[in-house]
Amino acid sequence: MSDTGQNEDGSPFQSRADGQLHFEPGTADTTFPVTAPEDATPLDEHEPEGTIPPSPLWAMKERAHGGIHIFGHPARIRASAGSGDATVYAIDDGPKHCMIGRRVGATTGGCVYSLVARVDLHTWLSLESGALDGRAAFLASHEAGLSGTVEDDGVSNVFDVDWYAAPSDIPEEYLPPAPFRTFAEDLPTADR
Repeated sequence: MSDTGQNEDGSPFQSRADGQLHFEPGTADTTFPVTAPEDATPLDEHEPEGTIPPSPLWAMKERAHGGIHIFGHPARIRASAGSGDATVYAIDDGPKHCMIGRRVGATTGGCVYSLVARVDLHTWLSLESGALDGRAAFLASHEAGLSGTVEDDGVSNVFDVDWYAAPSDIPEEYLPPAPFRTFAEDLPTADR
């Protein structure tokens, strides 16, 4: 193998039988190798409520802080508020926060995009009770971003598309109650 992430014949180096790449060509000297877990847990596992569609659910789980709870697990939240294009979904994220998400659009190839963000529990409770609308909840959020999800039989892939430094940076067409969009092509992924 050369140090460019390629085999002698120029093909990408793969050390796993499942085809997981350790390096992309040309990045071996600047990239730490990352492999998929041997026994990956599906992101929809342990979701008996069936409340949240896969794209916002997986994106919220991927971005959630979670963590260890010294005094027990906070109340589980798997809920939605609003209807139609104004629907916002929520999952618990520690005892004082929630992750909220909404479906923004999809490509004809099957990639679904969701806007996700972290809010304090009070903001979610206000949204759930109707005292606050979804747009206002996202504008009161932090750590907002757009995630892409590929939904395929037996495969779940979540990737970052964009991050927003401030809630005011979230494009208006991604905020509720903007209609669900069809994107002509895949959006570029975010650089980490």
